[in-house]
Amino acid sequence: MNSYARLIPRLNGTEIEERFGYYLGLVEKGVAGFIVFGGELETVRGKLRELQEAAGRTLIIASDLEQGLGQQIRGGTLFPPAMAIASALRGLRREKSRDLLAKLYAAFAAEATYAGINTILAPVLDINTNPDNPIIATRAFGEDPDTVSFFGCEMIKSLQRGGIRACGKHFPGHGDTETDSHIGLPVIKKDLPSLEKEEFVSFKRAVTEQVDMIMLGHLSVPALDPSGAPASLSQKVISYLREKMGFDGLLMTDAMNMGALGGRDENEASLTALDAGADIILHPSDCDATAAYLKEKGWIPGDDPALSFHKGIRSSAFTDSDTDFDGNRRFSGELARMAVAIEGRGYSTLKRPFILILIDERSEKGDCFVRAMKRRYLDIGHCFLVPGDAIPWSAIPADHELVAAVFSQVRAWKGRSEWLSETIRTLEGKARLFISFGNPYLLRNVKTTTKIYAYWDSDSAQEAAAEKILR
Repeated sequence: MNSYARLIPRLNGTEIEERFGYYLGLVEKGVAGFIVFGGELETVRGKLRELQEAAGRTLIIASDLEQGLGQQIRGGTLFPPAMAIASALRGLRREKSRDLLAKLYAAFAAEATYAGINTILAPVLDINTNPDNPIIATRAFGEDPDTVSFFGCEMIKSLQRGGIRACGKHFPGHGDTETDSHIGLPVIKKDLPSLEKEEFVSFKRAVTEQVDMIMLGHLSVPALDPSGAPASLSQKVISYLREKMGFDGLLMTDAMNMGALGGRDENEASLTALDAGADIILHPSDCDATAAYLKEKGWIPGDDPALSFHKGIRSSAFTDSDTDFDGNRRFSGELARMAVAIEGRGYSTLKRPFILILIDERSEKGDCFVRAMKRRYLDIGHCFLVPGDAIPWSAIPADHELVAAVFSQVRAWKGRSEWLSETIRTLEGKARLFISFGNPYLLRNVKTTTKIYAYWDSDSAQEAAAEKILR
């Protein structure tokens, strides 16, 4: 076995045809598999089948499908984020919740398998205890161990029943941070008893449910390793997970191109992670360079811990499938409607709304919500604001009531938008209604008549929020 067998490089689905020779070359060199980003369903499916056939072994074909296949692959279904799922099922009996979750994650598994993906890098087992967390937020099922454990374990069981390997992340827990680990190294400052009472609970229950894989976060946790080293590179953290928590599955690092590694050389960090006990290096920036570095340093791979993992996963269906994509999209819309949560009732007396669409990225959002609102309100105004824009007070008629629709998705490398926070503060006390199409914590300090939480910005979520107002 060579050093490539511990590496899972990036595969860009949008370039899979043009760069197929490169990906095939990595397969021939012995890579463990790929993490897939983007692309069109049938194209990616066909090319992944060719790579699997060329490999002569089962490749680990992984992808970040926290919201289903549509999160990465055009043609797949995009489902609501984890926090929206928890909101949709809030108040239901556990038995009913389990039935819906089984249906949901069976859909995840079926669509992923159809595409040729056999490993889903989910669930997120982080507990979002810090409202200023810029990278977890709606990706978490909730703010307490019981909620996250219940939903996370139901996802694990359903995916693994469907022939998909699940990967719980990001151990030891990325919930109580104010730093995006794509940008810098977060530090978890809690003592060990506090961590064991909160952050570790969902991971421990996932281990009990025999989750196949756990992702090590780029997180400094001094209670486990006083050196301050990222958990992904720490023998002490890995020892705790293996010996104290009893995890015997596959350990994967988070992506090695992330900013949390700071000034560390990426190839050196990869070697440190493997020496510490990690099994798989995820997303090296240059797979060939990392493999060459490991060889140069005399790293001896030893037994391949992924062998049993490889044997237990499906290579893919790669046949005509009865996967109900249309039905899954309808189910996603149903969940989006169920997820919408409301604080207050001030929206019921709106007469002449003027909608301010606040978007913290320079992208087009909000059209669907405006169109839906116009079904009832003929005398309606709206404008779109992006970073740097000022509120156009002079253009807002005095007899209209302000509705602030906030579009802010959790996204890697994004950081915080001071413009958005300041604009929300300016509108406090002036807007009759705030609607969050994304991170709900942005509205936590707003004292207003009504707040509506949709949790994401899909057309179905915008339609669902409008439906609540138009009743």
